[in-house]
Amino acid sequence: MTVMVIMTFVFASCLDSLKSMVHSKFQILSLHTSRKRCSITFDYTSVLLIHCLREFDSHFLLNDVKMFYKTGVPPLQVPTSFWVEVMVMIMNIEGMQEKFEIKLPVRCDQKVLRSLPEILKSKKAMLRFSNLSDTCCPALASVLGVRESHLRELDLGFNSITDRGVESLVQGLSDQDCRLKSLRLQGCELTSSACEHLATVLKQRPNLKELDLSCNSIGDVGLKHLANGLESPMCQLETLRISQCNIKREGGFHLASALEKNPSYLKWLDLSINRIGNKAANELFTKFDISRLRKLEMCFCGLTERCCATISDALKLEKSCLVELNLSSNNLKDAGAHLISAGLFAWSRLEKLNISRCGISKLGCFYLSKVLSCISALYSENMHMEIGWQATELREMDLSRNKLTDEGAVYISTGLCNPYSHLRRLNLIECSLTSDCCADLASHLSSSKCTVAELDLSSNSIQDRGVKKLCVALKSPECALQMLFLRNCGLTSKCVPFFNMALKTNLHLTELFLMGNQLDDVAKKVLLGMIRNNAYKLQTVDLPIE
Repeated sequence: MTVMVIMTFVFASCLDSLKSMVHSKFQILSLHTSRKRCSITFDYTSVLLIHCLREFDSHFLLNDVKMFYKTGVPPLQVPTSFWVEVMVMIMNIEGMQEKFEIKLPVRCDQKVLRSLPEILKSKKAMLRFSNLSDTCCPALASVLGVRESHLRELDLGFNSITDRGVESLVQGLSDQDCRLKSLRLQGCELTSSACEHLATVLKQRPNLKELDLSCNSIGDVGLKHLANGLESPMCQLETLRISQCNIKREGGFHLASALEKNPSYLKWLDLSINRIGNKAANELFTKFDISRLRKLEMCFCGLTERCCATISDALKLEKSCLVELNLSSNNLKDAGAHLISAGLFAWSRLEKLNISRCGISKLGCFYLSKVLSCISALYSENMHMEIGWQATELREMDLSRNKLTDEGAVYISTGLCNPYSHLRRLNLIECSLTSDCCADLASHLSSSKCTVAELDLSSNSIQDRGVKKLCVALKSPECALQMLFLRNCGLTSKCVPFFNMALKTNLHLTELFLMGNQLDDVAKKVLLGMIRNNAYKLQTVDLPIE
């Protein structure tokens, strides 16, 4: 039997009588179904139904009460079996669940259609890689447009959903009752037409805060359509992810124009893997104040040092909100690193900096080491009395796949002993390092002032000699390292005794990654034994597979 239940309780005029209802029988004045309206008396289990009331819209409840008093339907005797069925249905729809996902073997449109009641009461529907097509989109749109829906995040990434499917979804997104905040459609089969549909939503629904269209071929035309929505005063989008969308210079100009007209809300912009180029990037940075953003990702965008001056200026601003900056895989070179470093000295709040694969050499490391070593005075509001000291807020730095050489690594290591440093993660993968830099790294890592907890030296020619030097730092109880990556570093079984001795006194290292090295079975057995031995802090070892 298909039943829609809307219940009304007789509440007392005072709190005392309301409390007494919990311990006595309740009287339902109205039980509204598609076929009948009736009134029954029931036992203590009805207390559970109080919570159900919170799951229904108050307007529906009020209308049902009015209808009851208008019609004056006389009480009817209801069979116990009917009451049990109603109770089961209520228990099934009561309450919210945090997340809905489909298990791997049954991912398909039919499973989504059968699970609509569960999706309706979920905060998040995580449906990426679920083998979905346009078939499920009208049903999902109907869920989005229902006032009782709890859905706030919908992830449809990497499914065979086309522009037609998006057109169906937009019907639900445009409904005045839709309260969806996050829509992810990355890796679907969308073109510029989908953006035209989504632009109408951006113009109408300020509650949509996140839109992810990454890995779709929307191109410059698609971004032009999106820009029509982004520039609307009604648009309050906070996160826009359009990486790998075949966007070029013209699309960058469209985005710059839109954000110039509506700059107040966007906090996270991801333009990675689009050939934007310097001209479009500088147009964007000129028309839109990127210091408003918390996160900017422009990896592999065809940038050079010519766009770094504007980024540096944004970092210098006291009001800057930038916390994460990803400029990896651009041809910034040392000149770009110099400009970025200059922006980090003053008021910068940047915590994560990724400039991997940017053509940086030891000279760029010299500039960055000055930033890491810098200490600035803090003053009170009147700028007269000194109240403390601070270093840059930088917590994570990725310099991987740059030709830093040993000299560059030594420069960086000098900044690790800043007593006011916040640096926790340092990535130096494939940076042309050898064992020659390891003594300097060990010297600074063993200092009580060093805060680095994660160091990645993978794909460098560290060899056993380098491990022996690094283990000098690991022997120190002051060494704060918790994770050490030495994958593909030319190591042999000779390095294992160094680890065995050093980690006896180490208080922090819990994870050691050695994949891609030549370790024999005896060496592996020793390392695994260290995990089982409570005398060591080591918990995880990533070993080579033969």
